Amino acid sequence: MDNPFKYIDKPLKDVPEELKSKVMTDVAIAKLLMELTRLFSIDMAKVIERTIKKRKK
Repeated sequence: MDNPFKYIDKPLKDVPEELKSKVMTDVAIAKLLMELTRLFSIDMAKVIERTIKKRKK
């Protein structure tokens, strides 16, 4: 097995445009899913904090 650290200082190779496009699309979809998850999920820490504050009053 080759040592991958031997290739760190080598020049980067060009990536085919269709592969680059697919990766960028996949990243955009993953980012969208993370944002939607955050939008529709409950932040339990905030819920607990609000509950404790209301009980103190």
